[in-house]
Amino acid sequence: MIVMELNQTKIQLEMGRLGWTKSDLARRMNKSRQHIHHILSNGSKGFTLRTIQALADALGLDPKDLIK
Repeated sequence: MIVMELNQTKIQLEMGRLGWTKSDLARRMNKSRQHIHHILSNGSKGFTLRTIQALADALGLDPKDLIK
């Protein structure tokens, strides 16, 4: 399993640009709000490519834009 560190700032900036809350992102990813909170909190390390792809798809970004 490959794990990556997410660029939380990029995710938060994109959410702000879209006017989305954590709940909005959670709905679009079919995840819980708590899962999104974990992604955006200090637990930014250790996410799989699947999670990064799901985030990128929801935000309309290239997955490489979300990796530190």
